[in-house]
Amino acid sequence: MNAAANPRRVVLGLDGSPNSIAALHRAVTEARRLGATLDVVLILPGDPEPEAYAAGLRMLAGTLTREFPDGLGLPVRRMVEHGRPTDVLVRLADGASLLVLGARSNSEAGNPLGGDVVPVCLSRVRCPLAVCARHGQQAAA
Repeated sequence: MNAAANPRRVVLGLDGSPNSIAALHRAVTEARRLGATLDVVLILPGDPEPEAYAAGLRMLAGTLTREFPDGLGLPVRRMVEHGRPTDVLVRLADGASLLVLGARSNSEAGNPLGGDVVPVCLSRVRCPLAVCARHGQQAAA
């Protein structure tokens, strides 16, 4: 199936953290169920050097291969973007069937969502949002 021809999309924010890996598995399951293309995005902070984009694409490819050595069985677009994560994710989720994110591992003040990415996306995206965590993981001290 050609990713460009498929109007159904599941968008995944992936940074390599354990919770984003849990989100990857959920996103693949949902994309398969929906017959959707999986858009996997790594968001770089600030104004990265050109090599950072190539390194980001290598990280995404390596993560996908490590987690799914036999392939994902669905069309995938790997993207490396830069900017505020909330802005990038909201833009990419426009028209998507689902946005999937990992919960922040080290949450401030006991907030299970941590930071502002999940709450801001929850308030701004028009599609459903799934937030995933790796169960059985020890909380960082």
